[in-house]
Amino acid sequence: MMRILVLAVGLLCTSLAQAAEPVKIGITTILSGPMADRGQQEQYGAELALDRINQAGGVLGRHVEAFYADNACKPDVGVLATRRLLEQEHVPVIIGALCTPVTHAIMPVMQQAMVPLVIATSAGQDFVDASGPNGNDFAFKTIPSEVDIMRGLAHWMKSQGVESIAVVADDGAFQHANAVAIAKAAKDAGMTVTADETIPKDTKDFGPIFDKLKSGSPSELVAILGPSTAGFFKGYEASGWKVPVTGRFDLAGAFAAVSQAFRDAGGASQLTGVAVFTPALDRPEVQEFVNAYKAHYGLVPTQRSFFVYEATYLVVDAISRAGSDQPEAIKQALKTTTMPSRLGGNYAPDDHNHAHTPLQILGLRDGKPAVIATE
Repeated sequence: MMRILVLAVGLLCTSLAQAAEPVKIGITTILSGPMADRGQQEQYGAELALDRINQAGGVLGRHVEAFYADNACKPDVGVLATRRLLEQEHVPVIIGALCTPVTHAIMPVMQQAMVPLVIATSAGQDFVDASGPNGNDFAFKTIPSEVDIMRGLAHWMKSQGVESIAVVADDGAFQHANAVAIAKAAKDAGMTVTADETIPKDTKDFGPIFDKLKSGSPSELVAILGPSTAGFFKGYEASGWKVPVTGRFDLAGAFAAVSQAFRDAGGASQLTGVAVFTPALDRPEVQEFVNAYKAHYGLVPTQRSFFVYEATYLVVDAISRAGSDQPEAIKQALKTTTMPSRLGGNYAPDDHNHAHTPLQILGLRDGKPAVIATE
């Protein structure tokens, strides 16, 4: 009789555990509009992480469930979406918001609600500056900022003997922030900045820009590019300039923009760049993630996929260590995390609640980006 009773109690406990309310995680990202594919990359990263977490038993003996809110990359929509996650779904933590203006808009909402916000893919240094005990102590940033990235690039250039740089950037907020960051990082590293040029929108003739950049005879050209990448590198080839080029731009796109004759002559051999994540990184943990992502979705993961994947694990790790899914407990656990990153290093936050993961320096191998160094 006693054995039957014990068995019955065990089955009851199992049933109760299975029926327990799931541990909730809120995720706000861009799921509609022209940039919805970027939000989907984040969603796929979170889904892959949660599939694995739940297959391993979840956390606190409970299933973990993500509740998504589309912010459409519009601050007003993002604020309403965030309030829905907080007030209707009662999520104790949110990962978001991908879109920089939305992230800015929801930070005070999260602070007022006293619920942690994990900023996994909005890269701006201004988020770092605004966070921590002397600012918004509920904001935690996991992706490197442009200051982190450009300090890493400057350190690598210095190790390569670079003494002076010229900076050129597209006319955009992202590019401008990176241009400011590399100019400061280079000076701090003891390098001279010979030029700092902005490429006007819709530029067709790059000749005058290259004339200005050449005039200071820099030992390296740092380009921060977006829409002008193809035109810029066609202009680089036409200029006949042999200065090495590095920075933040699409390496594969740059390689495709120049002629085969230019490539055969080695003109693209000195193109390098810096990245926060690349699927080409030859670390077993990264390759395992890349292969699993490809198997699930038939796609190559992006940095958005990766950093939300790791942010999901980071949040669950915090809940596990806290032994609670209450916001204050999660916040305190996030502040003391040392969870390793698949990139190397860990997510230990600084006094601005900002973690610093390693960067990758990329070069071209057979026309494809490859990691040549880490910083």
